[in-house]
Amino acid sequence: MPHAGSPTPPPGSTPDPSSSPVRIGVLTSGGDSPGMNAAVRAVVRTTLRLGGEPYAVLEGWRGAVTGGDLIRPLGWSDVSGILQRGGTVLGTARSPEFVQRDGRRRAVRNLVQQGIDRLVVIGGDGSLRGAEELRTEWAELLDELVASGEVPAAARDAHPRLVVAGLVGSIDNDMAGTDMTIGADTALHRIIAALDAIGSTAASHQRTFVVEVMGRHCGYLALMAGIAGGADAVLLPEGPPAQGWQAGLVQSLERARSTGQRDALVIVAEGATDLDGNRITSADVEAAIGERLGERARVTILGHVQRGGRPSAYDRWMPTLLGHAAARQLLEAGPDAPSQVVGVRHNTATASSLPASVAATNTVRDALAARDYATAAAARGSSFVTLTRLVGQLTRAPEQPVDGPPSRRVAVLHVGGVAPGMNTAVRALVRFGLSSGLSVLGVQGSFEGLVEGRLRELGWAEVDGWVGQGGAVLGTSRRLPDEATVAAVADSVRAHRLDALVLVGGLDAYRAAALLDTARAQHPELALPVVCLPASIDNNLPGADLSVGADTALNTIVEMLDKIRTSASATRRCFVAETKGGRCGYLTMMSGIASGAERVYLPEDRLRIAEIAEDARRMTRAFEEGCRLYLVLRNEKASEHYTTDLVARIFEEEGGALFDVRHTVLGHVQDGGDPTPFDRLLATRLARAALDEVLRQLAAGEPQSCSVGEVGGELRVTSVDRLEEEVDVELGQPRAPWWTDLRPLVGLVSDRLRDPAAHPVPLVRTEDA
Repeated sequence: MPHAGSPTPPPGSTPDPSSSPVRIGVLTSGGDSPGMNAAVRAVVRTTLRLGGEPYAVLEGWRGAVTGGDLIRPLGWSDVSGILQRGGTVLGTARSPEFVQRDGRRRAVRNLVQQGIDRLVVIGGDGSLRGAEELRTEWAELLDELVASGEVPAAARDAHPRLVVAGLVGSIDNDMAGTDMTIGADTALHRIIAALDAIGSTAASHQRTFVVEVMGRHCGYLALMAGIAGGADAVLLPEGPPAQGWQAGLVQSLERARSTGQRDALVIVAEGATDLDGNRITSADVEAAIGERLGERARVTILGHVQRGGRPSAYDRWMPTLLGHAAARQLLEAGPDAPSQVVGVRHNTATASSLPASVAATNTVRDALAARDYATAAAARGSSFVTLTRLVGQLTRAPEQPVDGPPSRRVAVLHVGGVAPGMNTAVRALVRFGLSSGLSVLGVQGSFEGLVEGRLRELGWAEVDGWVGQGGAVLGTSRRLPDEATVAAVADSVRAHRLDALVLVGGLDAYRAAALLDTARAQHPELALPVVCLPASIDNNLPGADLSVGADTALNTIVEMLDKIRTSASATRRCFVAETKGGRCGYLTMMSGIASGAERVYLPEDRLRIAEIAEDARRMTRAFEEGCRLYLVLRNEKASEHYTTDLVARIFEEEGGALFDVRHTVLGHVQDGGDPTPFDRLLATRLARAALDEVLRQLAAGEPQSCSVGEVGGELRVTSVDRLEEEVDVELGQPRAPWWTDLRPLVGLVSDRLRDPAAHPVPLVRTEDA
């Protein structure tokens, strides 16, 4: 790795603490995971911006034990260009020496000789457990080193304690203290890409595929892939079947085939077992299908492809937030500060006790070893338990209906702009509805189709391939009912005997729901549940931290910005890129963090000419000091007058011959593409929530118009009469979005010439593990 910083002190010497800034070491240990580099970059740059000195400990704990050139200072440019890279630029390696006490003693000596007594450790539970062990033994080992003369007594007084901040890097998402571990989202992207590819072959040949994914002690990847990939069965370590599971599996597959479904997909976690602890392999599943169905299943073991490749947008902005938070925690920590895991809770950086997090993680493994599967699943969290229940509803086709009273009829339609994940939501609504004894009717062409009677019942097999399909199969329209056409909507509701409406869309859907709500007095037919499911790439909807489609659009933007970086690598260039988002700056803000943009222009911040001029001066200085690329992102509604073209022209005039300027408008490509795993999972959860709200209202006899969403990790049902409280409807802009607190990160970790004092850093929440 490049070396740019203060010279390394000679062996055996110790820096004078009275004249040295705080030094923070950063290392990556254990298995690599996509996003580690984003965390390293944030640690280094935050430390530099806040007055500290960052040091790399190369090759994990082996570097700490070996010392010498494996511990070296880092400068700003050392971590340039690593945000989009997979793996870890610091290297990682197993260190049998560190497991031994003498190895940890050498690690203390090497760290103290460099003046380091604060560490950011990025790795799995084993790496973090080692960090806590080193912290516990630090004082004792230091006393031994002083007694042996290996370090001076002054070093013990200057560095009496080790302070540790741990970031969890693991594709398995298997550690307490964080909602998501670094790398898990990217691994899920890799799995879903493979499943989508396999699915097209399986449907073409009416075949069954068995896919094995990683997860020796944790079924997270298998569970999420099962839902997002449209699997027909999922086998997990936390939810094992009883002996004789083969018969139940085959029966479930046969029932799905009886609905007209052409293919089948079974996901197996590598650590899957039956209730007695006997391992279930992909080969076992293949054999069961062959023996009982009389057909040959195809087996695919994805292996280490799940671990590699460029990190997703989430695995860039989330580790950036965590790396910044960890560095800040260490810079502000006192000598007696406890070791902490810095994780993410509901999109907020949160510090919790490292020992408690390790203990909670061990609880799951102990429960699995003891075959206490209920405890193991519960310890994964309520979301894991809920999704385990949902995957069962999505994979078990209902029995053929028997004669009886007609089922309730729920119509689903899209309203407004298209958003990736709309089809996923409809598929989930259909399958959840059928499992609940409801009939779900798809409306072709939004409200116009409803008025014209273009409705049809959707079946289990018909929506099978919709889980990962982009666009909107049912079609959508921005044309809303008005006072003149609302009567026709009421007539159609009566004619088709509809009991409820589910509107999948953005602000247009919410406006339509509000209109139907006010029209009930004149049209009694409209006194029925009307539930909005938030789907908009703009992410500007009330009662929802995230809307379906926003994550896909964000990943699309980041992929395009990666290509822009590549195209500019051979010259000195400023790129000004315009993103969508309406009057909500979410896409611009988050893609700025995820792409390493130096500057973002948002609708929430009034853009002034003085600010553009200052940006031009700072940009010019950056290029004079060796900068190769300066990336500026502008939201399409950031300013009516300072357009993308005008901003680029101003920069070009100021740059002269020093650098050239290009600008691009990313356009409607941001609306398209197949939905990401996150958008598929979100659409599925919200579809279940929407249907539950419909059933609740029908049972209570209290119909209303409302929306469902997730806020702070909790489900929220919001009445449409509160729409104007949370959103400026005229501007289409949320009033207090959670993500605005992250705005300082862009300048802090990407533009070293901006004044950090002018942009206060976001807070870090502290909680018990």
